[in-house]
Amino acid sequence: MEENQYDVIIVGTGPAGSTAALYGQRLGLNTVVFGDTPGGITYMIENIMNFPGFLGGVPGTEFGVKLFQQAQTEGALFTMSRLKELNHHENAFTGTDDNGLMYTATCAIIASGRVPKRLPVAHSEMKGINFCSVCDGPLFRGKNATLAVVGSDNAAGQHAMTLSRIADKVFLICRSQTLKMDAVHQQLIAAQDNIEILNGTEVTGYKGLDLVEALNVKTNEDETSEIPVDGVFLAIGWTPNTKMLAMSVDQNSGGYLQTDDKLMTSIPGLFAAGDVRDTDLWQVLTACADGARAVKNVADHIIAIKS
Repeated sequence: MEENQYDVIIVGTGPAGSTAALYGQRLGLNTVVFGDTPGGITYMIENIMNFPGFLGGVPGTEFGVKLFQQAQTEGALFTMSRLKELNHHENAFTGTDDNGLMYTATCAIIASGRVPKRLPVAHSEMKGINFCSVCDGPLFRGKNATLAVVGSDNAAGQHAMTLSRIADKVFLICRSQTLKMDAVHQQLIAAQDNIEILNGTEVTGYKGLDLVEALNVKTNEDETSEIPVDGVFLAIGWTPNTKMLAMSVDQNSGGYLQTDDKLMTSIPGLFAAGDVRDTDLWQVLTACADGARAVKNVADHIIAIKS
């Protein structure tokens, strides 16, 4: 296998990883970044409304791609391949991508984010189950569709609003009695005539052959019913993406990487940034801040090693 030597391996092309690459290059580090989607999952966000400096918001795809391009302009190498495995031995990190190429570095930053969860019911891989309303919502345009969004947080609210402009009817199905999204999202949803909120309702199964045709639901009072739908969009939580780590790293009960005040994990030289990290706020803004802080601490760590 071909081997390439860098100062820092960065896993992830989202806000945290791309910001780390941008700042790393400006700090004089030689960086290599793994991931095959410019901007990571920012493409799933129709409009980022709470990032400072963007009056009226900025489309997630635009933000992610521009950040990616900015880091490229500074000289960061984006392999556009996924890192299959990251190992640590003899005070160095070795990564192998899905093309079989090997890369080594003094430090590494895990900024690989998290992936959406599926419902723990039978036939969870059935067609018609979606996670990105911006990407897959347009498939239902002009079809007088009835769609369901499962979830109660801001992501669910964004899905519901996006789909309300496409479908005839949108059910927002929330297992809790109250929505857990920001007041702004709740106000926007309340103003839409074609969004119906089903609080205290749990999806217990999918009905259909190869394609979802209906949802089996149960209320908190154990009343069961069936809701015909043309598609469903899930926003029920996330799982940190750490499958590439071929080493034991301290995590919390949810699998998120635990870090110290320098964003370093339990392995010296291994840092974490963004949504993959044990944090109290998962936002594009905090992911960018994590990326900048992590790579600054990488630079300090390398200096300490060499001194």
